[in-house]
Amino acid sequence: MNTIEIELRYEVLDVKSLELFTIHLELLHKKHDIDVYFDTPDASFYQWGLYFRVRNNKKFEIKFNRACLEDPKLPRQDFCEEHGFSLPLQVHDLARLNELLLSLSLTPIYNADLETLKEANNLVSLYTVDKIRTSYKCGNFVLAVDEVAGLGMFLEIELMAQSTEGIEAIKQEMQCALAGLKIKPSRVGYDTLQMKKINYQQYLRGRFISELEEVVG
Repeated sequence: MNTIEIELRYEVLDVKSLELFTIHLELLHKKHDIDVYFDTPDASFYQWGLYFRVRNNKKFEIKFNRACLEDPKLPRQDFCEEHGFSLPLQVHDLARLNELLLSLSLTPIYNADLETLKEANNLVSLYTVDKIRTSYKCGNFVLAVDEVAGLGMFLEIELMAQSTEGIEAIKQEMQCALAGLKIKPSRVGYDTLQMKKINYQQYLRGRFISELEEVVG
């Protein structure tokens, strides 16, 4: 299913205040996710703002904001397209997958096989994000608290929608829901933060590096 993911992400500055906040929320689930990101050897997808990943060896996902892909000057948006495919890949998903690949100017495949897709598009495993996520119901939203290996603690407040209609009002609602927490907005994903940690020079070439980053040339 293809959906629009609207989310705001924050770095947690005070774990205790977050614990006091979440104690009153309905616990939805707790899970351990390992996301392996695939890219070309020179990380061209990362530079475009296109993300291919496998989650827990069970799901293949493609995420991007199409407007950002089409306009290199457009700043990061607070929503993205998310396309998911069960693993192993299924024959009945090939038409949808190939339509998506072609729309991204990538090579389609004719066998339902992830390794075939990787080979056809010259993809390698570039980096891994390992996190423990605890999710809560927070009004109309899902609040996800993430303990990310090697990066720290973050939270995301998100809503899965069919369109971006009313997105600014939704973002305002999200911010109001988190009022009082000691948190700092984070405009980049864990994948980008992981890239910063493992290959700083590659990170600087990313489509969505931190707006606070100072590049000294």
